[in-house]
Amino acid sequence: MLTTGPAPAAARGLADVVRNYAVAHGFDLGATSEHPEAASAALAEDVAVGIAGRSLLAKKSPPPPVKSPSPKPSPKPASPKPSPSPKPSPSPSPAAASSIDIAPTSTANSTATDDGPGPADGNPNTPGDGKVGLPSVPDNDPDNYGQWILKTIGNVVAVHLLQVPGTEKFFFMERPSGRHPDGSTSIAGYYDYQTNKFKNIDYTDSVFCAGHTVTQDGHVLVVGGHIAKSGFGDGLKGVRVFSRKTLTFHRIANMTFPRWYPTATLLPSGMVTIMGGTVLPGAGTGKNPIYEIWDPANPTQLTQRPQSPAMVARTNDIYYPNTYVLPTGHLFMFCNRYGEIMDPMAAKVITAMPNWMTVAKGVFTEYPFTGTSAMLALTPENNYTPEVVYFGGQFSYGWINTTASRLALRLKVEWDEAAGNYTFGEGWVAEKMPLARVMGDAIVLPNGKVIVLNGAVKGLAGDNAAGGAAKANEPALWPVLYDPEAPLGSRMSVLARSNIPRMYHSTVSITTDGSLLVAGCDRCDKYWWTSANISKSPTSFAEYRVEVFRPPMWFNVTAKPNIVSIDEDTWDDEDGVNVMQYGAPFALTYSMFYESDKVTRAVLVAPSSTTHSTNMNQRVVGLQILEHDVATRRLILSGPPNINIAPPGWYMLFLLNGDVYGQSEWVRLPGDAPRLDAFLETFDMKGKTKSHRL
Repeated sequence: MLTTGPAPAAARGLADVVRNYAVAHGFDLGATSEHPEAASAALAEDVAVGIAGRSLLAKKSPPPPVKSPSPKPSPKPASPKPSPSPKPSPSPSPAAASSIDIAPTSTANSTATDDGPGPADGNPNTPGDGKVGLPSVPDNDPDNYGQWILKTIGNVVAVHLLQVPGTEKFFFMERPSGRHPDGSTSIAGYYDYQTNKFKNIDYTDSVFCAGHTVTQDGHVLVVGGHIAKSGFGDGLKGVRVFSRKTLTFHRIANMTFPRWYPTATLLPSGMVTIMGGTVLPGAGTGKNPIYEIWDPANPTQLTQRPQSPAMVARTNDIYYPNTYVLPTGHLFMFCNRYGEIMDPMAAKVITAMPNWMTVAKGVFTEYPFTGTSAMLALTPENNYTPEVVYFGGQFSYGWINTTASRLALRLKVEWDEAAGNYTFGEGWVAEKMPLARVMGDAIVLPNGKVIVLNGAVKGLAGDNAAGGAAKANEPALWPVLYDPEAPLGSRMSVLARSNIPRMYHSTVSITTDGSLLVAGCDRCDKYWWTSANISKSPTSFAEYRVEVFRPPMWFNVTAKPNIVSIDEDTWDDEDGVNVMQYGAPFALTYSMFYESDKVTRAVLVAPSSTTHSTNMNQRVVGLQILEHDVATRRLILSGPPNINIAPPGWYMLFLLNGDVYGQSEWVRLPGDAPRLDAFLETFDMKGKTKSHRL
C-alpha cells in the first residue's frame, strides 16, 4: 500500500537526505532564500537563510547606482483606483538601466563563461526604476489587432491549464482559493469550450504547483504538487491521471522524491521524464539532483536517473525547467541561464549550450524571475531544424518595482550528423520586445507565429513577502505577435489589449479553432497600474473569468480552409480518431470560400499543457504535401518523417492558406506504448467509494 507522501517535518528530513546525497556525489546546491508560499513552519526556518542569501546576492549582483530620482508612477485615470500596494521608489531612468544591462547581439556568447547559479530570489533593497511607456493600439479593429472575448466564469482558477486530447475540454487545477463562484471547495475541474460550461471534479490531494503533460494514448498525466494544505492531502510525490474517456482523476502511484515545480515531458517512447522541483515548497528546501521516468508499461513504478552535476550546480532550484524533444531524440533542457542537450534514458549530457551572458547580462528566467519560452515550428521548409526563443524574464537584482527584461533571445540548434555533434550558429541572438514582461506565456500558432501574452511589466513571480499580495506591478495587458520569418528587428507587433490582468499563475492554451483560451491569475489584487480601464477580479485575489483571444488572421474567415473529409481507411474505432502513419500518405478533402484560394501548408499542433509560464507539451510540426488537386480540393499529405520530429500521440491537424488557418481535426500518431484504459478502469471502480489516494 503506497502512502500519500511525508508530512512536512518528514519531508524536511528527506530534504536533508537529498542534500547529503548531492554533496556526496559532488553536486553544489547553491545559495538558498525564503519562499513566501511555504508552510508556516518551513517559512520560519527559511527566514534566517533568506536574509543571508540576500546579503550574498547584494555582493554578487548589486542594483544599478541611483543617478537621479524619477517620479513615482501614479494611477490614472482617477477611477478605478488601484488597491494599496508597494509603491516604486526613485531610481535611474529605464533608458539608463537598459544601456547598462543589455548588451548588443554578439557571437561571443558561444564561448562566454558564467558558472554561478545566481540568486534564488530578488533583492528587496532594489529601488524601483520609474515609469515605463505602455503601448496604445485600437481595441475595435480585430482584422489588424485581434479581439478579446469574455467566455465564462469558471469554478476553478486555471493555475494549471491542459487541453484534453480528442475533445473540446480543458482541465483546470488550482491551489485552494476559498472564493469559488459556485461555493464549492473543488481544486480541479474541466471547461467545455463547445458548450461553454464548467464541471467540478472531486479530488483530495494538493495538485498545486505540479508538472503535467499528456500520455501517448491521450490521457493527462499530473506529477508532484504541494504539501498538505486547506484540507487537501500531501501531493508532493503524487502521480495522477485524468482520463480523457471517463473524465475521472486518480492518483495511481508515488514518485521516490517529492517535487514542487517539476516539468513532465512526453518522450517518443511514450515514457515521461519528471525533472526538477524542490522537495518542499520554497527555494532552498532541497533541489532534486535525481529525475524520474514514468513508464506506461509499468505505471506504478518509476525509475531514477541522476541529473547532471552542471545542471544542479548552475541553476537555483531547477524550477520548471524548459524541455523540448529534439529531432535527434535528445532532450533540450534549459533552466534560468544554463542549458544542455542530453540523452534522457542514459542520463548522458551530449553538450552544454552557449549562455547568453554577452547579449543578456543579468537576465534570469527561472522562478521567480520567470521568463517563457517556445520551440518554433519544425517544418520541411526549415529541414525540421529546431530553434528556441526565450521571451522576457527579470534581472538578477530585480524586485517588486523593477522593470522586467524586454529581450527575446533566440537560439538555433543544429545537429552535424557526420561530426556527431551540435552547433549553435551565432549563439543567442537578442532583440527587444515592444514591452518588458515577466511571467509571460508564449503560444505557437498553427502558422508558426508566436503570441506572447500575460504577465507583468514590473516585479517578480510569487506572493509578496508581506503576505498575499502580488510581487509584480503594472499588468502586461498587450499581447505581442512574434514573426520568426521576419528580419531581425522587425519581428514583433503589439495586438489588442485585454482589460483583465493575468499576472501570477495565469495560463493559455491553443483551441481546436486556433483561438487562444486565456485564464488564471490567483494573485490579482494589491498591485498598482498606470493604464486605463483595468477590470480587477470581482473576487479579489482569485480570477475565475475565462477569456478567448483571437489573433488578426483568425478573422479572415473567407480565406479559411476547412477539412471536409478524411480517408476512411485511417479511422480507428477504438479511439474514434483518424490515425496518421509516419511517412505514409494521408488523404483528405477540404473546402474554401473562394475558388481561387487553396491550401498552402498543413501542420500538426500538440495539445497545450501550461502552468507557471511553461508549456510542457507545445509542438508544431509541418507536413509535406505529396499531391494536391486544387480543382477537387483533394490533398494528400505525408505523415511526419519519424517519431523524434513528432512524438507519437494526439495532435490537431490544421490546414493553412498563407497565414490563415481553419478549424482543425484531431488525429493520432501511432506509438508502441501500452494503453492505460484497462489499468484506469480499476481506479474508476475504487473511485465509486471516493478513494482517490494511494
